Amino acid sequence: MRKGPKANLMKLNPEFGRVVGIEMLSSLYRIYLSDITGSPLFKAEFPYRSHLVSGDRARFEDLVVEVLAMAKEKSGSVPLLGVCIAVPGIVMEGNTTIDECWTHGLYTENFAQFLTKFPFPVIFENDANCCAVKYLFNNDDSYDSYFYLLSRMHRQEVVPDEIPTIGLGLGVVIRGKLFRGTFSRSGEYRSSLLMGTDSNGQIPLTKAQMLNLDSNVEIQKECIRNLLSDLFCTMSIFDPSSLYIGGFLASSPYRETLTEVFKTELTDSWIRNKWNGELILVHETVFDPAEGAADVVLDLLFRVPQVGHSLPENLNWNALLNGII
Repeated sequence: MRKGPKANLMKLNPEFGRVVGIEMLSSLYRIYLSDITGSPLFKAEFPYRSHLVSGDRARFEDLVVEVLAMAKEKSGSVPLLGVCIAVPGIVMEGNTTIDECWTHGLYTENFAQFLTKFPFPVIFENDANCCAVKYLFNNDDSYDSYFYLLSRMHRQEVVPDEIPTIGLGLGVVIRGKLFRGTFSRSGEYRSSLLMGTDSNGQIPLTKAQMLNLDSNVEIQKECIRNLLSDLFCTMSIFDPSSLYIGGFLASSPYRETLTEVFKTELTDSWIRNKWNGELILVHETVFDPAEGAADVVLDLLFRVPQVGHSLPENLNWNALLNGII
């Protein structure tokens, strides 16, 4: 016979608040809005209204104000609990300092004081890390280990002369936790063929080859062959369950070229390495950084406090959830 008071059924109130993830690129941004349960409510891509072309801190701050105004507008009358902004650069631990982000002309800039002007918590995160968090947040295996390779191809007219048009970044998850590395530089890919050279690129392609990459299948194969061969070594060391590939490499025509190279040239290498994981070409990859950024906020909001663990800039995220049920 059951004793004690009748159980009270409780559930999260989806209208308690909104969380937003934003990806800020050079000429446009993508926004992803979800409720407190993680259900998607809105996503879209917008060009910046600002016509200033100089890449520096002042313009970046203006752009942040612009994108956060859009986030507040899309949240409507429902409170905005937090925003994470994904950027293609190194984000230092603490999530307020951005280093080496040529897209916005930022080099070791701390925005802690600037971010306090907003009435809701705002943090930054590396775009590839956000992609990795998306699959971590929606994964049933809390101890999973995997990589997310985010590939970027920039238009020549928006890239400075000394910067390659292709960028690659890895989001690394080890046993259910995002791995940042000692200096927050984990996942900064560089081809082994460039070691010992002065090249500031990541893959051993000339500028002319990069400009002809879309139309030349042989250059595509060379690029993919070199990239995957380098990654094999990393896979052998870390033994992840999966390698997710997103960005332009997961879209046509590169998707088909990558599949061909893998099946016809590199399968034996994977077998010899005895890696039993899965290579996953991501579908609908465009909003992965923005969605993952929203998941970063959700992860902070619902994280169980741990001894010795400090949240970014000591923000008391848990206090934001008072009355959520």
